[in-house]
Amino acid sequence: MKKKGLIIVGVIALIVVIILLIRREKNVNTYDHPQTLVVNNYTTHKNTDTYSKIILNKIYNYDTINLNVYYTSRDYGTDEIEVAGFIQKNPFEAHSYNIFVKKGSLPISVKKFLSHELIHLHQMEIGDLVPLQSDSMIVYMGDTIIYKDVKYIDRPHEINALQTEGKIFRELNHLLYSQDP
Repeated sequence: MKKKGLIIVGVIALIVVIILLIRREKNVNTYDHPQTLVVNNYTTHKNTDTYSKIILNKIYNYDTINLNVYYTSRDYGTDEIEVAGFIQKNPFEAHSYNIFVKKGSLPISVKKFLSHELIHLHQMEIGDLVPLQSDSMIVYMGDTIIYKDVKYIDRPHEINALQTEGKIFRELNHLLYSQDP
């Protein structure tokens, strides 16, 4: 009998959470963005384009970016960390980037994932992070980093992104849900 009561309480709690989430999504602030800020979402991750535009335009103040979000079929995880995706600069077009997301549901929220990856976009836009032609190394703040020689969590550009993503995530949520956008 006690177990039935716990199940009923659990179901009611789940219903309340779902209702609150649905209600919260209905009260999302909307923004106008320049037509030169283009985000194409080729995944099923809902609101990826909206979240990206808000981060890029309202947090980083970019007016001209071309961003495509795709699935990747490759697994980039390591024994130490599961990599949900990555960003890549298009070397043939200024201010153009591709984000590749691991197929399936993200282990973290889409907003948190984008908060992290768009920090890397910002790092590239301001020249702190320079991808090299090889996928195996980058230059960050003048230092060449060879991926196989440095663990993911010890790479300086990742340390910066991990330290900053919470702030970007909070700013995004504030812009989305505050009463006075």
